[in-house]
Amino acid sequence: MGRRSLHEEITGEIRQLLLRGELKPGEKIPEQALAAKLEVSRTPLREALKALSVEGLVTLLPNRGAIVAEVTRTQIEELIPIMAMLEEYAGKLLCQALRKASSPARIMDHLEELHAGIVEGHHQRDTFRYRSCNKQFHEAVIQHGGNGSLLEVYNITLARMHMGRFLTEKSEEEWQTAVEDHEDIMTAIRARDGRRTGQLLKHHAQHTAKSAVLNALERATV
Repeated sequence: MGRRSLHEEITGEIRQLLLRGELKPGEKIPEQALAAKLEVSRTPLREALKALSVEGLVTLLPNRGAIVAEVTRTQIEELIPIMAMLEEYAGKLLCQALRKASSPARIMDHLEELHAGIVEGHHQRDTFRYRSCNKQFHEAVIQHGGNGSLLEVYNITLARMHMGRFLTEKSEEEWQTAVEDHEDIMTAIRARDGRRTGQLLKHHAQHTAKSAVLNALERATV
């Protein structure tokens, strides 16, 4: 794969800011400060914002700049099945890659490290660590599966999904369920069971993640 263009790099960096919750739904995007942070001029920044508006992550306001798009319940319900299918396919690809890899231990060490971060983040009530390791874990599942296009589509979908996750914290029950899901997913990955891994990742998206995001939306409107 060739080197990404400046436009692609800026677009990707802003997307990551959205995923990390540094730019939150409904907030006006501070173009001048953001351009300085990314060390670029306003022109390529605005081109990147246009691209993100096409992805549904940014809303452009005529002569008033741009704001981070807000997510709705309907959008989440539409995105969940897409995310679930991507996760299921990613799980199958990962286990295929592990069976064929010359150094499967390297891949497993990476996944185990991220999984440990998820569990420790939960036990320590460290929301930032939990979210960071969780995001990296799901990206790693796709990256190690070897399909770059799948990762690109996943990140766009994930960014829109995560808009709802930053509205409020998970409840204790939702958090516990998510960690238990991850324990089961890791067990299936260790067994190189692609079918089971895919099913568990699909279930995690369709049920656990969906419940957490929709509940967050409901709590935010009370």
